[in-house]
Amino acid sequence: MATMSAGTGVRERLHDSMREFRRPLVDISEDGFLHPLFLQRYIAIAALAVGSVVFGTFPASMPVLIIGVGYTANAVAHVQAKRTGQAPTWMHLTDMLGVLVFPAISPEIAVPAALVMLAVVSLAASVSGLGPALLTTAVGTAGLLLIDLYDPLPDAALLIAGFAIAALMIATAVGQLAAVEDRVRRRLNTVVDNLDAILWVRDPADDRFTFVNQRATTMLGWAVEDWLAPGFWLANVHPADLTATTETVGRAVALGIDHEVSYRFRAADGHWVHLHDRVTVSVDGAGSPTALQGMSIDISDRVQIEHRVNQYADIVDRIDQALIVLRLEDGDDGTGEALRLRAANPAAERLMRRDLYSLIGSSVEVAFPALAGSRLRDRLAGVVERGVPLRVDDLIVQPADADQRVVTLRAFPLPDRSVAISLQDITDAVAASEALRRQALYDGLTGLPNRRLFDQELHKAVRDAPGRGQRVALLMMDLDQFKEVNDALGHHVGDQLLRGIGDRLTREFDQALVARLGGDEFALVLAGDVSEDDALLVAGRIRDTLSEPFLMDDVRLQSNASIGIALFPEHADDVPALIQRADVAMYMAKRSGTGAAVYAAEHDRSSVERLTLIGDLPDAVALDQFEVHFQPCVDLRTGMPVRAEALIRWNHPRLGRINPDQFIELAELSGAIQPLTRWVLREGLIAATRWRAAGHQVGLAVNLSVRNLYDPELVPYIAQELSISQVPAGELVLELTETELMDDPGLAREIFTQLGDLGVGTAIDDFGTGYSSLTYLRDLPLREVKIDRSFVSEMHRRSEEFTIVRSMIDLGHNLGLKVVAEGVEHADDLVLLRRLGCDLAQGFHLAKPLPLDELLVWLDQYSAAMVLPSEAS
Repeated sequence: MATMSAGTGVRERLHDSMREFRRPLVDISEDGFLHPLFLQRYIAIAALAVGSVVFGTFPASMPVLIIGVGYTANAVAHVQAKRTGQAPTWMHLTDMLGVLVFPAISPEIAVPAALVMLAVVSLAASVSGLGPALLTTAVGTAGLLLIDLYDPLPDAALLIAGFAIAALMIATAVGQLAAVEDRVRRRLNTVVDNLDAILWVRDPADDRFTFVNQRATTMLGWAVEDWLAPGFWLANVHPADLTATTETVGRAVALGIDHEVSYRFRAADGHWVHLHDRVTVSVDGAGSPTALQGMSIDISDRVQIEHRVNQYADIVDRIDQALIVLRLEDGDDGTGEALRLRAANPAAERLMRRDLYSLIGSSVEVAFPALAGSRLRDRLAGVVERGVPLRVDDLIVQPADADQRVVTLRAFPLPDRSVAISLQDITDAVAASEALRRQALYDGLTGLPNRRLFDQELHKAVRDAPGRGQRVALLMMDLDQFKEVNDALGHHVGDQLLRGIGDRLTREFDQALVARLGGDEFALVLAGDVSEDDALLVAGRIRDTLSEPFLMDDVRLQSNASIGIALFPEHADDVPALIQRADVAMYMAKRSGTGAAVYAAEHDRSSVERLTLIGDLPDAVALDQFEVHFQPCVDLRTGMPVRAEALIRWNHPRLGRINPDQFIELAELSGAIQPLTRWVLREGLIAATRWRAAGHQVGLAVNLSVRNLYDPELVPYIAQELSISQVPAGELVLELTETELMDDPGLAREIFTQLGDLGVGTAIDDFGTGYSSLTYLRDLPLREVKIDRSFVSEMHRRSEEFTIVRSMIDLGHNLGLKVVAEGVEHADDLVLLRRLGCDLAQGFHLAKPLPLDELLVWLDQYSAAMVLPSEAS
């Protein structure tokens, strides 16, 4: 490899040496030198012909021979030089041989001939370089020696030696000059051609270019010949700029002053380029312009940037949103830092109803007095220091002499220790949109993130934690003795207490996610370099914060919470498991009375089995481990079955038959509830299609989980499956338990309304086991309520349950709802329910949950008289 590199270096040096050897002093291809050169040669040949007649004793044919041979050779050399741009070496040798003819014929003119031979050597060195000059010198010296041998020349030795020495000096000197000139020329050409600008010379008389550098061809695509053509410049200036440009140039040229001008110029491909010319006007002694020497710079990018900047400036000035720029600077006393106003658009002045322009340079407290002493000023300074954007919703601003406005403040860092602030006025139409967004993601009572937003943010924190090398701590908290507050002082006081707790938690932990999950259950999420000890310290702060008394309607209340802690990834590797582990820890804290506890596997008695079921749930549908049983529901007026409720069963390959009570909660925690519910819906509608095809006009009931309500595709999926099965939408009833309904009544109202628009019926299941407001029952688009079996199964033995059932039936009917009694296990229950006017009933007395094939047999054999005894009996 080293040998190859050395060989390459030698070849390059030889090549450079040969180039130096052949370098001419004058490049005959440039500046129109070629044609004058050969014209002079034609004249010199003619002069030799004349001289041969006047000054020598030459034959009469000598002039004709000189003219014929000389002109022919010169013409051939002229053509070759035009084609190659270089004078051929043979031309100099021919010149030398032609001159040697004279002393060969007439030795007495050897001295003049030697002088002409020196001129030939000089020309060779000038136009062809050192090598051809030396070759020509050698031919001339050899020729003189041969002539002297044939016919001695006068003072031959002195003549020949003088010629050889003089010729060598001329060739060497001219060659060195050529080398120096070439290096200077190449350096200058490199500089000129590499400039990111077009250098040009233009004749002011006709605006014709007489010179352009190589950049002119690469920048705009025009060939040099195009640039030098008459009228080229004027023909390619943009028509809209032509008049102003020519007038500016014309005035400057007339005054003989240097000037600058910008205009658009057409490139060879037709697009327009913005050029900026800096022009020097050369004048003669009389002050008349003789040449324009200029430099054209492509400023297209700058023009576009300026255009965008101007557009942005116009947008900032015209946009109907307040924009403010603050800068964090040293304070006036040099001891601290102050945020100072640096810019404000007209919309900000309109919002604040004051002249902000005159306040530029003032501190933010002077420009916006409402921020004086507030934490918002520190948070804005934090945006500069930490480079983290800030958003503050529902910020109140008080314009001068005007009603206060509600704005959304967004702040983001700018260079030079500055922060940009936008104030979006949401008081009117935008306020309504923001309210809807908050209603979907925030708890209406406390203003804290609700379960939906909590779930989204917790998933995001768990997803991002591994890549950032972080951990996530989940603190689940349940208030102690909250039920006693509700029972003793009423729910309005309980609501005030919840709001107060939310406010304290938000103030104390404004950098963490604090959410209300429902009822008296709250959660707090910590992400970062957090340990069990850190989480326990936070739990202690929570308990300290809540332990300070609350003043509610002149009553001092003291609250506290049991807090369970679980960490990702130590205790769980996904969100559902993390929530479950935090729940386990919370109940451990409540049972032990410690107030706070970290999850420990030994305290989770069913952890192994639960983990097994959670791990097996996602694949159970694909492995065909689930089956659906159907329990008929009978119309108590006609005695005929009107609907069958779909009830799922899990045939686990190792644990055997598992009841829904054991795995539905796990499906909700793990996220498997969505595909599981869809599977039950699909299988139930397929079954309904079969029994309807067999002539039984019986509908279908399917249970929903509150987690299904968070599925944005739930309603479209139900519509699609109804369309496929051809089961009328009115024959499908979807049930949600009362307890789950109260987890998020707003969301339930939204989804139930969409289902009602679809024609699907909705019902409250297990009615009476939870706490539901009559307002929700009134406003929800319900078709039915189902009285929980715990009341129905005892009503024939206990008068209290009978009274409760009768009240529930009356309440349901007064609200315009049908009432279903579930858990009917005795014939006496049916008699009582019919007497109370209950609409529908289901239970083991009528039929237990049956596989589809057994249900079809039951429907075929069913008789109302078999199950509905008369009241007289």
